[in-house]
Amino acid sequence: MKFSALVLLATLVTATGCIGQAPSEEVDHAQAPLTGDKEPCTPAVHRSERMVQVGDGVALHLIEKHTPRSLGAQHRRALLMLPPTLATNAIYDAQVPGDPSFDALGRAAREGYLAFAPSYEGYGASTHPPNGATVTKEQCFADVAALIEWIHDTHHVERVDVFGMSIGASLAVALGNTTSPVRKRVGRIVVASNVYRSVTPFFASVFFNPGLYAFLTSAPNGYVATTPDAYGVLLSSSVPAAVTWLNSVLPGTYATGPTLAGFELPVFQAEPARAPMLQVWGTADPVTPPEDVAAFQAAYGGPASLKVIEGGGHSLPFEPGRDELWSATFAFLGAGRSPIREME
Repeated sequence: MKFSALVLLATLVTATGCIGQAPSEEVDHAQAPLTGDKEPCTPAVHRSERMVQVGDGVALHLIEKHTPRSLGAQHRRALLMLPPTLATNAIYDAQVPGDPSFDALGRAAREGYLAFAPSYEGYGASTHPPNGATVTKEQCFADVAALIEWIHDTHHVERVDVFGMSIGASLAVALGNTTSPVRKRVGRIVVASNVYRSVTPFFASVFFNPGLYAFLTSAPNGYVATTPDAYGVLLSSSVPAAVTWLNSVLPGTYATGPTLAGFELPVFQAEPARAPMLQVWGTADPVTPPEDVAAFQAAYGGPASLKVIEGGGHSLPFEPGRDELWSATFAFLGAGRSPIREME
């Protein structure tokens, strides 16, 4: 089943020295270290992919990047980057020709992190259940919570920081709340493209309606196929070269469950949250209005802070303000810790 452009405008999506791999019996394959052609002195970033078992018959496809120092640090730091709905982990592994600044995992690795990005169950190369509607928000939470435990156990990281967009932001909040089974494994969280209780009137008019809900719930076997024009409005503030690349990787077949979760807000309550949190919001976001930002900040149960990017849209990692996004992110995550940032 194909989503029309009008339908997908309504979805909560954001287009939106070399060493060996970290020890794991679940490695699928590894690629050679990545070094920027234009920056030969930039520390080498090693990239690998693997399938990680997170439940009975469920495995998530994981992309990992690190540098020699991030892997060899005495006190390792890890960052789990959770994608939005209707997008895979490829968005954090962006390979925009001639511009490595869109590569979020690479940025994190050079900041001293073991950086990870999964695709959700029913997405990309992760396992697909017979019915994609069964990939509920609760199932997504259980899967990523298991992934937090896996990172802790296999990579010997005391606390894992989390960056999330759209549904990934909601999951990040839930991972750090008082009822989370992995609360003690979660460090700080950063959320972007976040929706808590309300969306803009424009987005509400095309998203929260019975017709779209019926369309999603009637999708054959709980899966929908997307096309490039489906993501247009949410990439309206993005750099043209990034949009071209995203149009080549975003379209695919996705489980409907994660998208259906957006019909009942909030996806997860903010009051039980305790992990220190930074929210990054752009003033030109076509989805999240300022009143929703204020509501989320007020409801959040732990230390909360806000970074506003003037003119930013809903796909900040692919927009002109991406350096501002990542500068604020890593400054927040690194607060109170001994920096191990790679030096040129």
